[in-house]
Amino acid sequence: MGRKIDKRAVVVDGREMIAVSPADFERLDASRRQVGARAARAMRLHQQLRDAEDRLAHIRAIVTANRPADCVCDRVAAVLGGGDSTAQDSDPAQPAENRRRIRNRRRS
Repeated sequence: MGRKIDKRAVVVDGREMIAVSPADFERLDASRRQVGARAARAMRLHQQLRDAEDRLAHIRAIVTANRPADCVCDRVAAVLGGGDSTAQDSDPAQPAENRRRIRNRRRS
């Protein structure tokens, strides 16, 4: 942990503000940038998780729409390979309810 920031209350043009030293301001600014970078990484991970959930839902739909004797390897491999999202949405074997749910999840 860093040292405590020394702050002073000041009034500028009738507005109360907090004054900090230039060194303390630089520390605060560096912390703000670090938090911003971590938030961006968290958002990226969250999106990757949502994409993985979409792929898993699509694979479940493929597997449940076929008989046990049918080979779904090529279709599952296409989903795992991150195939074209329009092809995933238009898959006739995928129930319409799942396609709607996937589309709605991508919009949010």
